[in-house]
Amino acid sequence: MQLQQLLSEILPATSYSHRSDLGVISVIGPDSAKLLQGQTTADMKLVSEQSSTFGAVCTPKGRIIANFFILQTAPESYQLVLKLDVLDTLLAHLKKYAVFFKTELNNVSEQFHVSSMFALTDNTTPQEQYELAILTTYQDSCSQLILNNTYYQETLTVAPAMEELPDAEDPAAHQVMGLLAARPLIGESLREEILPQWINMHRNGGISFTKGCYTGQEIVARMKYRGKSKKHLALAVSDNSLTIGSSVANEEDKTIGEIFDVAQIGTVTVAQLILNVDQSEVTSAVSEGNEIQLIPLPYVLGN
Repeated sequence: MQLQQLLSEILPATSYSHRSDLGVISVIGPDSAKLLQGQTTADMKLVSEQSSTFGAVCTPKGRIIANFFILQTAPESYQLVLKLDVLDTLLAHLKKYAVFFKTELNNVSEQFHVSSMFALTDNTTPQEQYELAILTTYQDSCSQLILNNTYYQETLTVAPAMEELPDAEDPAAHQVMGLLAARPLIGESLREEILPQWINMHRNGGISFTKGCYTGQEIVARMKYRGKSKKHLALAVSDNSLTIGSSVANEEDKTIGEIFDVAQIGTVTVAQLILNVDQSEVTSAVSEGNEIQLIPLPYVLGN
């Protein structure tokens, strides 16, 4: 199956959903930006009420504890939007450092609803890379991040929890659109197992290589400048069901990666893979006997 067929014949042009899998941490106080600047892969100088960014907090060995979107809601007031199941872990981690700063961190997930809206674009040409700065609007305590994800533009909204939000009309389609953005959020099951470059955070807007030091920075920078690992996120489709965690093999039956995430719409399965070889070297692949066809990423894969 070709990418264009997936976009034009199988998936709808738009999809909206309440993102109940996401939570919100508030970071408030005069030293909030300073705390986050020293702990995240993102450059806090890019964050304002008109601009958000994507980033991660890592262990000293460079493994992701959690990754998230960072937005500003007022002077000295920020929010982190991340997977709900890893929120308490990240909150406890950041609070260990927050005692040295004039800042207060809290889980405010019950006070806010997060939703996303995907809209098909006319663009199927991969971007060079996602921008580090994400256009953001803020009005009446509601933030909207405009994520230009090549195939589908996504509007991620964080709004006060005034009423219950509807789930997606087609949850499978919404999940597939999210996979095609190739900007995954890490949950509890993969905490401290993934290096940022393995999920392409150096290309999908999640790492600043000019901001200075942060926890894990030495490992992350070494991977860029010394090319220590070929592991990266890739996209694929299959006419069969695929299982997360299953190995992926090439035509010589050599293991070249594993299934990272999947979503099925109708008879088509869309998958994110973690490959340990250059994607250009893969002519065909299988997982558990099922043929897999690689499709283009929405950005150019570089170092």
